[in-house]
Amino acid sequence: MKVDLLDCCQTPDIEIVKVVLNTNRETESLCQCVGCGQYWFHRFLEIMKFEGPDDQTTWYSRITVNEAEAIIANEERPDLTFLLTKPSIMKNNNVIQSVSGQPDKPLYG
Repeated sequence: MKVDLLDCCQTPDIEIVKVVLNTNRETESLCQCVGCGQYWFHRFLEIMKFEGPDDQTTWYSRITVNEAEAIIANEERPDLTFLLTKPSIMKNNNVIQSVSGQPDKPLYG
């Protein structure tokens, strides 16, 4: 899947390596760029609203090989607290910005 907002290489194209969570409102997955091999942790959150459009937020955090290997090796939900302070790219309702971290737990889970 091509993701233009990522900055790991000239043509970032990521594939899912492992799904950590997948519900109708939230997704958490470990991804890897096909072109350069960079690992990313992806989180999608949708907050449904009764009035107005739903609030959709996506985060991408560049993670190390060691962090990715720990997520892959963990059969249970991995400890993702390191994401709280991991610089991330966030897209919220089509506004893209750099942020100092992303949530480490699902909002609804």
